[in-house]
Amino acid sequence: MAVVQISKIQVRRGQKNSGIGVPQLSSAEFAWAVDSQELFIGNGSIAEGAPYVGNTKILTEHDNILELASSYQFAEPEPSISLSIPRSLQTKLDEYVSVLDFGAVPDGSTDNSSAFENAMNELFRNLDSRFKKILYIPNGVYIFAGNLRIPSTAILQGETRDGARLEFNANNILFVGSNGEEVAEFTSSNRPQNVKIKDLTISRSVGQTDITGVYDSTFENVKWVSEYELGDAFTGSISSQTAAVKWENSLPGTKVTDITFRDCIWESNLLSVRSDQITVDPSNPPIYDTRIDFENCQFSVGHTGILINGITNQGNRWNINGCKFEEIFARGFVSNYGIGTKIQRSSFINCGNEINTAATPITDIISFGQSNANIVVDCSINRHQQGGFTNVATKGAEVEVLNSSKTSLIDMNYADIYLSDSFRPLAVFSGYNRYTYIDYVLNLGVHSRAGQIIIMTPDDQGSISFADNYAYSTPFITDPGGILMTNFQFNVELRDNNGDSGLETILLSYTNPLSTGTTGTISYSITYGV
Repeated sequence: MAVVQISKIQVRRGQKNSGIGVPQLSSAEFAWAVDSQELFIGNGSIAEGAPYVGNTKILTEHDNILELASSYQFAEPEPSISLSIPRSLQTKLDEYVSVLDFGAVPDGSTDNSSAFENAMNELFRNLDSRFKKILYIPNGVYIFAGNLRIPSTAILQGETRDGARLEFNANNILFVGSNGEEVAEFTSSNRPQNVKIKDLTISRSVGQTDITGVYDSTFENVKWVSEYELGDAFTGSISSQTAAVKWENSLPGTKVTDITFRDCIWESNLLSVRSDQITVDPSNPPIYDTRIDFENCQFSVGHTGILINGITNQGNRWNINGCKFEEIFARGFVSNYGIGTKIQRSSFINCGNEINTAATPITDIISFGQSNANIVVDCSINRHQQGGFTNVATKGAEVEVLNSSKTSLIDMNYADIYLSDSFRPLAVFSGYNRYTYIDYVLNLGVHSRAGQIIIMTPDDQGSISFADNYAYSTPFITDPGGILMTNFQFNVELRDNNGDSGLETILLSYTNPLSTGTTGTISYSITYGV
């Protein structure tokens, strides 16, 4: 058998970081730096045609290409951009961080608990502020087999609200201090703050987003979705149920306050929002103000929208502005105690009717345990018009808003007016309100009458008083138009229309004499309170 001899070819080698380092190499000569694991080749001489004398480094698997790419420049070929400067590609890419960079897999089956937790800790608990960046969550379905703890100053942003979906089921979202402090360790100086979460969906069964201890934070364009269907049964009272978003307050120094929910959606949740004011010492209950803002939010298909388990005289300086409540089995908003809530420019469609339509209401839609400074203004509720204007003589009035200092509804309710020598029922209002203003426009034939009916109901629901102040379109009381308008009269009375022996209903009726009247229409808006 023949013997084949193979020669071993070696190149110059040495240490780059000791002695003279890498020497000037001859033309096309290789050199290997064993300490830095870098490979070089000699350029050759200028006489040979080399552009310059020296060595050229050859890229290997040990080189960081991003460090070498130091010539990135914004809009470099664009002549109108002349003042941008070169940067390394590494620093450019580090401006953006995705949860995928920490191993998250949005495939709808992989547990992403660790990936999200690692991202939170590495970014927002990092002492180096350069890495406190927005954590971007690309579209996909992220499964969580455990709780997610979000630290102080965290910023989470999904790619799109409906596309970036976090599936928690029975697990919770919790918040921790910048050094990882849990709820039991929160003080006024270490509790979570300045958290911002936007553009994603949180899917749950009984899991909760628990913001206990958090302040000065924002949720924007976040959707909480669950499995509730209108009329689903549950065990216990609604005040003990888990909520999509919940928190507890017990101490002034760790109260949840200055929280904004903007453009958020709660869909198919048994209970959407729950706030519990906890009395640690019954002899000295904590009385302090909290501020929570709901701006342009939507609550749809649920049992109860917002619930405050409060304390007497607690300052609930909450603003619910421009929100929509639709298909809510019981109440859209309820607080058993507390003062200072403002509900403004919001609509309540098919709420408080259980599984009925708005023509058959079951309970009030908004309920305040205390009337002090709790108001509902410039809102829309479809119950009064949908209830119709038939059989009102025996129809019980279910108040839309219970125990508010002032409720003003912008809806213009309307009905036909008929001829009648006796008082004909028109509409019913709740007798639990101490005052009711009805601003109306009455059109009979070609004539109009504009006025305001003021109804006062005493605390004992005894005698009722009312006044009808109006002006009409004809200048003389003696002409046919004047007679028509002055002979038309309203009347109010307290009645027990629901059969519970209480006088809960104010019945508004009218006479439009056959001899002087004519048919027409009436439209009116309502303001009331206690």
